[in-house]
Amino acid sequence: MTREDRPYLERPSPYRRDVPPFGVPQIVAAASAAASVLDAGCGSARLTLALVEAGAADVIGIDTSLERLAQGRARLSAHPMGAHVTLMEADFDHALPFSDGRFNAAVSRLALMIAADPVAMLRELGRVTAAAGHIVTALWAPVAENPWFALPRSAAAAVVGSDRADYARAFGRLGSPEEATEVHRAAGLAGVQVETLRQTLNVRNAAALWAWMAGENGHVRRLDTTLSDSERAAVLDELDRMVAAYRTHDGSLALPRTMTLVTATV
Repeated sequence: MTREDRPYLERPSPYRRDVPPFGVPQIVAAASAAASVLDAGCGSARLTLALVEAGAADVIGIDTSLERLAQGRARLSAHPMGAHVTLMEADFDHALPFSDGRFNAAVSRLALMIAADPVAMLRELGRVTAAAGHIVTALWAPVAENPWFALPRSAAAAVVGSDRADYARAFGRLGSPEEATEVHRAAGLAGVQVETLRQTLNVRNAAALWAWMAGENGHVRRLDTTLSDSERAAVLDELDRMVAAYRTHDGSLALPRTMTLVTATV
């Protein structure tokens, strides 16, 4: 497998900066023929910048998080092609500030599942995309197919209760192939194609998985800051028990990650 397929985690920040996040290469490939692309829910602009690197001449990323947009602008300022990207504050749950058919394609990675009205969001992306343009979205598959995420949350809930560990409830929403297909068709999009992406996440042990989750996921990070030393130790003990089925011959863990990629046409 490639490095993209099998990232190895030993520290809270597991990915090399030159290794794109899970799903980004596939999204870029699906939108590669478009000269003008909208990235809805762009975060810190890693996908947004990858689109420019792949040949898009005009890319706009939108997000509601000023912190993430600031991170994205810092990333763009340090990149030779950053001038081809514009980041702006805008909310995909409302009418977008663009004219009809403004873009040749629109993409969204892990944003559709948190939309207040996913069908309305997709319709709005379709409105700002030119006729025959592509809409490309990526969603986490259901929680059961993502133990790397499900087990830390379950371990925390077992120790501190579901109220404190009830985070990221949208994870896996619309992530089954059937649900993903249905919501895109309901938005009036044509030629809906669904692909399942799989990745194996390798971590040294349960403690390394928790440390990475706390470093990468704001929900886990906030929960972790509220844990006492004894609670954290109990969570790690419970997590170590839960991940036993994913332990390899050398004692490290190999945890499946699954994403659903959808490509549709306006």
